[in-house]
Amino acid sequence: MDTTRIFIADDHPFTLAGVRAEIEQADEPLVIAGEASHGAALLDLLGQSCPGDLLVTDFSMRGPPCRDCDGLPLVLTVRRQCPALPIIVLTELDNPAMLRALVDAGVRGLVDKGSARSELLKAIRKVATGRIHFCPAMRAALDQAGGLDGSQKAISPHEAEVVRLFVGGLTVSEIAVRLSRSVKTISRQKSDAMHKLGLGNHTQLYAYARDHGLTS
Repeated sequence: MDTTRIFIADDHPFTLAGVRAEIEQADEPLVIAGEASHGAALLDLLGQSCPGDLLVTDFSMRGPPCRDCDGLPLVLTVRRQCPALPIIVLTELDNPAMLRALVDAGVRGLVDKGSARSELLKAIRKVATGRIHFCPAMRAALDQAGGLDGSQKAISPHEAEVVRLFVGGLTVSEIAVRLSRSVKTISRQKSDAMHKLGLGNHTQLYAYARDHGLTS
């Protein structure tokens, strides 16, 4: 099993230490790729070619004045800077509209800071394998914002291109070469597209692509 390298960010030293300990004590091969205590430090850390597989970050962090270094703008900046880096937000946020905005921005996991510590590891396991995970409290809040149907039905342009090439006969490795992305990224984008579309196998994926103009 490959080691998953995880960035962590939180402005509370106690929380940061707790997240670090939870990851380091896990049975899975997880390591800390780097940690930051505020948004600006996180962006500096990620500026080093995004050398990690997953990010666990607080939503609201105090720190030096910095544009796009807190809240939703920070998430959007990370997504632009490291588009292939899955994000788990660890937060006390309970605003349904803001949580929905995070999901629409591409956040793969939402964990309430009041959850059992095992909830974070559950989120890491799922997000690291290309799935999504919202703890019960976050899922309940998202339901108040109209659920997840809208975000799960629409696939991104990158995902649509991967689907088009895959059903056109290219392998994941060949698509990675064609699009200058990693095999891991292409595999995740294909899986993400199938998950969002509610497709359980490649036969269904081929049928969907044929019916929605995604064939070459």
